[in-house]
Amino acid sequence: MLAQTDQRIFQSHLDRKAIIYVRQSSPHQVKKHNESFKMQLALKEHAISFGWNDPFLIDDDLGFSAGGYTCRMGFQKMLTMVTMKQVGIIFCTDASRLSRNSKDWAHLFELCGFFNTLVADNDQVFDLNRPNDRMILGIKGTMSELELSIMKARLNQGLIQKAKRGELKFHLPPGYCYDHNDKIVIDPDRRIRNAVHLMFNQFAKQTSIRQLTNWYIQNKISFPVRKIGRHNPIDWQTPKYGTFRRLLKHPIYAGVYVYGRRKTIYEYKDGSLIKRTSGFLPYDQCKVFIKDHHEPYVSWQEFLDIQNKIAQNQPRWEMDDNLCAIREGLALLVGLLRCGHCGAKLYVCYKTKKNPSAMYFCRGYNDQLPAKCLSFGAHFVDKYVCKELLKALQPAATEVSIAAMEQIESENAEKIKMAELEIQNAQYQAQRAFEQYDLVDPKNRLVAETLEQRYNHRLVELKRALEKLESLKKAQKPLSEAEKQTVLALSRDFEKVWNHEKTDPKLKKQLIRLFIKEILVTHDTDTGMLDLIIHWQGGVHTKVSIKKRSTPYGKKTDQSLIEKVAKLAQCINDAEIARVLNMSGESTPTGLRWNKDRVINFRGRHRIIAKHQLMNKSEIFSAERAAAYLGISRRGLNKLIKKGLIDKNQVMSFAPWQIERSQLDSDEVRMAVVNLKNTGRLFPGHPCSEKQISLFPADPEKPPDKS
Repeated sequence: MLAQTDQRIFQSHLDRKAIIYVRQSSPHQVKKHNESFKMQLALKEHAISFGWNDPFLIDDDLGFSAGGYTCRMGFQKMLTMVTMKQVGIIFCTDASRLSRNSKDWAHLFELCGFFNTLVADNDQVFDLNRPNDRMILGIKGTMSELELSIMKARLNQGLIQKAKRGELKFHLPPGYCYDHNDKIVIDPDRRIRNAVHLMFNQFAKQTSIRQLTNWYIQNKISFPVRKIGRHNPIDWQTPKYGTFRRLLKHPIYAGVYVYGRRKTIYEYKDGSLIKRTSGFLPYDQCKVFIKDHHEPYVSWQEFLDIQNKIAQNQPRWEMDDNLCAIREGLALLVGLLRCGHCGAKLYVCYKTKKNPSAMYFCRGYNDQLPAKCLSFGAHFVDKYVCKELLKALQPAATEVSIAAMEQIESENAEKIKMAELEIQNAQYQAQRAFEQYDLVDPKNRLVAETLEQRYNHRLVELKRALEKLESLKKAQKPLSEAEKQTVLALSRDFEKVWNHEKTDPKLKKQLIRLFIKEILVTHDTDTGMLDLIIHWQGGVHTKVSIKKRSTPYGKKTDQSLIEKVAKLAQCINDAEIARVLNMSGESTPTGLRWNKDRVINFRGRHRIIAKHQLMNKSEIFSAERAAAYLGISRRGLNKLIKKGLIDKNQVMSFAPWQIERSQLDSDEVRMAVVNLKNTGRLFPGHPCSEKQISLFPADPEKPPDKS
């Protein structure tokens, strides 16, 4: 190889290392664009031709973009070596390999110019200390950045234009596939189609996604999951919660072609730009949204109802208006009750495991209002509301029972149908495995053993599918005529079935939510009546008045306890109130230990307002805060209080101390604190007690006076 020379290269550069910086923007380029990688490696020969014997290769950034949103360890390593004066020259194929953003370019220019490091590409060597070279290299960097921006804009515009025509391909969820014209069509596999239909039908019967998942697990029903990058992309397995949540929220099942459901968000954090993806956007904010694009599994209105059901099942951590999912518990009106005083949704709490009675209560919107606008027991309110519901359901009970029997038979038929389709698929896979095994040369044992194991595995799957179908047929016996007559007889006495102890509360809650939209509750303190306005789903309203029990279990609350809680509510929160009352030996009116919820219920019942947040905490200090404010220990604070320099206020025993800030800032207290830190005494020079015996008496011959 012929040696090359350049007037910018001196012996001081040759004494240092030559760096070959290699980078490709994505893992796909690293895997597929091998020629680009080889071309960058060829720079090693270019560096040897200039006089460097052993160029140093940096390839840590293969697969990382230089747009400025990722941390490039190789680039940082190169800059570190430059600052340590170890690098004489940096070789790269073109400016786009080093960087595609101005920040990295400016950093590289500054360091290379300061530490006398050259930069070279396939055409020229640049000295950053020369204005012309710096200008040319800067122009190349600017063009590299502009090239990336133009490239991104063109590619994104092309994607959007193709998506607006509904022709942009993406990975389809199970139930859909592309035909030979690249159009989205329903999957021709009947087993997959039935599985998707079963998912939507069962979700309409279940109350939440988690219960839908549990139904699949309990019945041992598999669901198709599409795997990316496999020869057979459909894998039948036990479904998970995340799978159903993702599919039920996908608008493609409603015949909608949607693109741009997420957007890219850029954040500046810890000195670098971070690029992340947002959650799913509302449908009206998506880049492309085409209705009636392909054949749907559900209508658009059914899809919206599914989304509303999913949203309503979310927990009300911050007093949202959703109903929450149906869970265990005897309270039947959870999520339906709304306070008529403040407009907030009512919560429910249960007593103990031994006494599973429930109570509805309102927390209000903030602590400036009474902690609870109202509270009442759940049993007698549920009883009255259920009476109104039974009046409405009784005429249609017989028709509903007939529909329920038909639904059970239909569900059993769906299970058997899915099992039969699973057998057909297992038979096909077994036959295909046998044909592959039959074609192989028996002498080629390396291949024959593998195909034999695969065939045996398919036979085991077929056997399991047959056993599953047989067990389903044995377990699902059709109702006899006598059993149907029994069901019809029970439907005529629907109230007896409703009030039976073995009736599932979850089923009751599900029926109540089908017919009742909301219940507005107000409490008249003068008459002690609860007024309930039932808003039915059809738009009709019913008003019910119930006499509220004044005290639980007929016990009267001690007035002294009310006064104690009222005093404590002025200065501390509900959790601290519970701690103080428990340490003082106080119990609830029902004989239970205090906790935060019971304090909230007690304050709401007796109209005690929490004012601890209204108190100016910057002027009132606890013992710990006061000691920290003065910079002394708790023992030193006790000395100040004992000497009368600071007055403490305590509502009751075990309650936190309250010390005014003005006392801590007094000159007398400040002087005493300084003396305490310097000498260990509050008042240095204070005369000793007359009874104190001197360690060194003035006259050794005369014994000390002990009088």
